[in-house]
Amino acid sequence: MTAVAECAIPRDVDVASASLTLPAVLRSARQARTFTATSLRLWDESDDLIEAAVLIVCELATNAIQHGARPPDGAAGEPEPDAVITLRLTRASAVLHIEVHDGSAVLPVPRTAAGDEDCGRGMAIIAALAESWTCGRNPGGGKWVRATLPCAAVAPPTPRPPADRWTPALPSRW
Repeated sequence: MTAVAECAIPRDVDVASASLTLPAVLRSARQARTFTATSLRLWDESDDLIEAAVLIVCELATNAIQHGARPPDGAAGEPEPDAVITLRLTRASAVLHIEVHDGSAVLPVPRTAAGDEDCGRGMAIIAALAESWTCGRNPGGGKWVRATLPCAAVAPPTPRPPADRWTPALPSRW
């Protein structure tokens, strides 16, 4: 597992990003959810945003593991032994971009699941939660799927004088 995002990102930073590469196995979806929640908490995002982002990450990671890590011929079966997925979180301005990369060039196709089906609702869940979603093929092979969520408005930081020149406010009677 490769992870990058181990520090708090100030709210006034224009762009913050974190990425995680995991083996394409089902337990990795849990690690992706935990990584997302932890990263967004470090970035001081709202609980509502974190909840929506974690659900989107769960669906994207699970889809990448189940459908994107299959043998090149598309045959059913176990994922390739060295297959990986990569999760990338980027907050730019007031938008959170959630992106998952996998090794398959087959793009996701939303479908309507029958009431008794266990699978087939992932992309519908993403479409319902995300402001938008899109996908594309990587030039070197594989694909990416990206969903966006609006972040809470970022208030500009309150300016403070430098520490060596700061003096406390005096009571009005002085």
